[in-house]
Amino acid sequence: MTAPPVTPVTGQAPFLADPIEHLMPHGSISTLSGASGVGKTAFLASMVRTWQTGGELFGLKTTMPPAIGMLACDRPWRDHQAWFDRAGCDPFPHYSLRDEAYAWELLRDSKAVPKVFGGLIDSLKLPPGALLIVDPISLFIPGRLFDYKDVAIGLGLLDAQVKARQLTVLGVFHVAKQKGNKNDRYMRPQDRILGSSALIGYSETAFYLISPEEAERRTYEFGIISHQLKSTAYQYTRNDKGLFIPAEIYDDVAEEETALRLLPADGGALTTAQWAIEIQRTMGCSMSTAERLMRKLRRAERVVRMGKGKYRVAIPQ
Repeated sequence: MTAPPVTPVTGQAPFLADPIEHLMPHGSISTLSGASGVGKTAFLASMVRTWQTGGELFGLKTTMPPAIGMLACDRPWRDHQAWFDRAGCDPFPHYSLRDEAYAWELLRDSKAVPKVFGGLIDSLKLPPGALLIVDPISLFIPGRLFDYKDVAIGLGLLDAQVKARQLTVLGVFHVAKQKGNKNDRYMRPQDRILGSSALIGYSETAFYLISPEEAERRTYEFGIISHQLKSTAYQYTRNDKGLFIPAEIYDDVAEEETALRLLPADGGALTTAQWAIEIQRTMGCSMSTAERLMRKLRRAERVVRMGKGKYRVAIPQ
């Protein structure tokens, strides 16, 4: 993330360098969405560490912003701090509503919420040009998150508070639950975001994180939906610490061939459970991904059922 090269009062400096300089311009609100428990805080921790050290993020060199601050609204700070410590982040200003005996009733007055948001920002004493993380930012959007107009107006009111303080915001949102019926699933990952139509339309850039189970693949998917540039998605896995690392990319053909090669070459059979475990172990994928690959190979008649729950490689005719 690049800090403004001159006085931040101009409000023109981007936070990410070329070629994606329009992802998080100074003075804007961007969002990061994902299901509860998918790992948004862990991913954020790695991003913060990158910004603090000037490492590479999405293939781009970054530099440290003037300051980083965070409003934590849903959980005690210790839960967030554990991930930031694990990622090796330096301490930064934060305010946790759960730890400060916060007067939650203040948030009932929808007309006052944007000013309440501004007051909380001021408590962090961030300089112009700083990055503010708000988790979740949806708490400060008056009205209903499934209503397009409420979300649009809410983001507009928060945007005014952000611009008045010359900050850039990354706000965390939760996604809607994935529909269970396979014939009635969301076509795109961004459609799962609660209030997605207005959220994507009225924020600068929408980032999303989905799990291997949701994506029906072996990796987590981190997507970038920008108004200025082509949408992009990156694949990640998690290391022993639970932190996200770039994944080795398997395309559909490579996945199927890898799964097929795990069956005995001499024509012997494996049980369904044994085969699934071998796929998981070899590819580092979830059980749902292993089962998906097995179903695809069965439908393509590339494997043959040998008795109850046993399969072997099909002999080409």
